[in-house]
This record gives sequence, C-alpha cells and structure tokens, in this order.
Amino acid sequence: MDVWALILRTGLYGGVVLTAGSAMLRLTLPIAQSSGFSRALTRQTAAGAVLVVLSSAGLVWLFLLAIAGGDAVLALSPEFFAIALQTPVGQAALFRVVGVVLIGLAAFAGSRWLMLIPAAILLLSFGWEGHSLSFGPRLVSMGLVMVHVGIMAWWLAVIPPLIAAPRSERNRMGHAFGRQALFAVPLLLLAGVVLLGLFTGWRLDLTQAYQQRMVIKLIAVSGILALAAANKLLLTGRPGFLWALRVEAALAVSILALTAWLTATGPDM
Repeated sequence: MDVWALILRTGLYGGVVLTAGSAMLRLTLPIAQSSGFSRALTRQTAAGAVLVVLSSAGLVWLFLLAIAGGDAVLALSPEFFAIALQTPVGQAALFRVVGVVLIGLAAFAGSRWLMLIPAAILLLSFGWEGHSLSFGPRLVSMGLVMVHVGIMAWWLAVIPPLIAAPRSERNRMGHAFGRQALFAVPLLLLAGVVLLGLFTGWRLDLTQAYQQRMVIKLIAVSGILALAAANKLLLTGRPGFLWALRVEAALAVSILALTAWLTATGPDM
C-alpha cells in the first residue's frame, strides 16, 4: 500500500485517540477541572483536532488524486470535490471535521456530556467506510467498529496525561482507570473476534496474510490492554509506574500503525 496513506491513516487514528478518547475519559474518570490531568487532556484534544483535520484532508487528497489518474489540477476541481462528497471516503472525512469542531464547541461550553455526541460521530466515521461496507450486516459491523475503536481510543488517550500529571494525581487516576480497563478488555476482544468473523465469512484461514495480521493485532491489543490495566492496579504509587507508562506509549504507536495497516488492506488483498 501507499506509504503516505499509511502515515496519514496512522495520524488520523492518533488524532481520534486524542480527541474522542479524551472526551470519553472526561466521562469515565473523576477529573477535577483545575487539575493538571484536565489541562493535559485539553492540550491533547486541541492537538488531536489538528491531526484529524490534516490527516482527513490528506486522505481525501490521495483519493481525489487516484480517481483523477494522478492529475492534480483535475483532482482539485469543484466537480471532483463534489464526487468525493458522494463517496464513503469523502463523507467519513466530513464527519471527522464536523466531529472535531463540535468537540471544540462542547469543550468551550464546559460540557463533558455534550462532548460525547461528537466523539460518537468521530467513531462512526470509521464504520462509514472500509470493511464494514462490504462484510456482514452494516449496522452490526458499524456498531462493532465503533466499540472496538472507541475502547482503543479511550485506553490510549489516558497515557499522555498520566505521564504529565503530578505523582499523586497520576496514582489516583491510574488506579481508577485500571479498575475500569479490566472490564474493557473482554469487550474489546469480543468486538474484534466478531469483526474478524464478519470480515472473513467465519472461515479462519491463517494462510491468508490479512487474517494473520488481524489475529496478531487482536492478541497484541488485548494483551497490552490487560497488561496496562494490571500495571495501573499493581504499579500505581511505585517507582516503576512512570516507566511502565512510557513503555505503553511506545507500544501504542505500533498499535496505531498496525491498525492503520489493517484498515487500509482488506481480506481479499
């Protein structure tokens, strides 16, 4: 696949983690408005919004360039933009831009509950394009994609604020998140297994490269999430906790890249 597409899609996932993931964290954790943790969430939400807009624009540009046969002038024409908006790729990009704008407005209004709606729009965008259009009942596939991406975003979004927070706040938030993450692991795994079944017609064939990557990703994400939950429960308050978070951050980047690779290739590719 195109290297630029992989980079842009990885950036897109990172942006959604920082925006939608942060919005979900505000709903699930006891975060004080004036805390360092809250300020870190605000900063990463803003950075994520920029990432989402730039990555979405880049992916639409690659799509337009492809359907225009590499003609940049033709790709930038109003007619081709109109065509893009009639496709799942263009519509998903529009959802993402609208989503980050609404998250910004909700944050400005100081309403954490209002942020849930644009966060759902961002997650919906991943079910609006890609594999869920072609495999299994669409509403089921879209819902499972939203759950799968949503849990990943929620988990990954907590890492930077925990690293940046003062020690006492890091320990308190880490313990609270760890208890919640234990329940998220089986849900993440179940959604991933059902998606794998839908995308492959419930015929597991590990001789196919796509299925190999999907199984590896499921095992890796579920295992790392379980380890992350255990770290936050067992290492909270101990000297190794900060280093464990830094390791998680490094692993998170590889998970985002692997997820981007999977969503840009299909079961028949």
